[in-house]
Amino acid sequence: MKKSIAFLLHLFLWVLVFFTFFNVLNALGGFPKKPEYNPYLDFALYVRSIMTTIMLTIPFYFGYIITPYLFKKQKRKLFISISVIFAVLFPVAMSIMDDGFRQSAILQSVFLFAFLNMFLVLGVSFRSLFGWIEQKRLHDILEKQNMRSEIALLRTQLNPHFLFNTLHNIDTLIKDNQDRASKSLIKLSNIMRYMLHDNKSDQVSIEKELEHIENYISLERLRIKNKNFIKFQISGDYQGIKIAPMLFIPFIENAFKHSVDSDIENGITIDFTFVENTITFICTNKYDKLEVEKDTTQGIGLETVEKRLKILYPEKYKLIIDKDESIFKVRLEINVDEN
Repeated sequence: MKKSIAFLLHLFLWVLVFFTFFNVLNALGGFPKKPEYNPYLDFALYVRSIMTTIMLTIPFYFGYIITPYLFKKQKRKLFISISVIFAVLFPVAMSIMDDGFRQSAILQSVFLFAFLNMFLVLGVSFRSLFGWIEQKRLHDILEKQNMRSEIALLRTQLNPHFLFNTLHNIDTLIKDNQDRASKSLIKLSNIMRYMLHDNKSDQVSIEKELEHIENYISLERLRIKNKNFIKFQISGDYQGIKIAPMLFIPFIENAFKHSVDSDIENGITIDFTFVENTITFICTNKYDKLEVEKDTTQGIGLETVEKRLKILYPEKYKLIIDKDESIFKVRLEINVDEN
């Protein structure tokens, strides 16, 4: 938590405590109640309220300062002992100083013990809350840094099997269809440029992301003879939408990697639907469950995507992955409304 915010919270607390006691002391009737009496002009009432507030800062900041040491095993017993002694002796000392060695001092000590220790606990609570907020902030920063490292690694990695197969397919095309081979090389070049340069920002236009996906699917089609094996469709208006890069491609890569029987129709279906600020992505493929279980790397990319979704779109996404014996289906909905 920023120091300025912490300072303002402390200031707000003590201003609130001061005015609370100002009104309580006035209501208790300890000051003149003449018709013309105005408590806001009573200097003695201000002094008594200020002194009471200052007295309460002592147990509060004792608890506030000592809290971090309570979590250190080596000094925990020592500081707990100090806290207990302070919690008992401080109210007694304050009561004796206020009322002397009288019988009423005992009752007053009990009252002060409860009241002052309430502020001791409040100080501990304040420090614990600030500590938790700071730890949460540092954890989020670390998690985002780790995520950026993972994303940077993913951006610089091109699936070697995909690259090898694509180059082999293009090499075959050069002999049979030079024009198509040339277009395929351009698409491969665009994919590499997008992965290495174009998607370095936190958000990209959905047009670029879809173009990247279309280029990838187009190159995968080179190795599949059945033209009806892949069904890719986009519906709805997506103009002006921005999205975090590389969210959908791991699911698509996974579908191609584990799909089986390329002779069937719609063996892989990829569908994007845009309705206002919501993107619905559905990717389905037939797969061999036994082969997937043998793959130790399967799921790493998908886990990274889900971590990114939790950070980038908290409570704005819904990811459902259904796996039966032969069908693997991913449904991802993202609300990209900036508000």
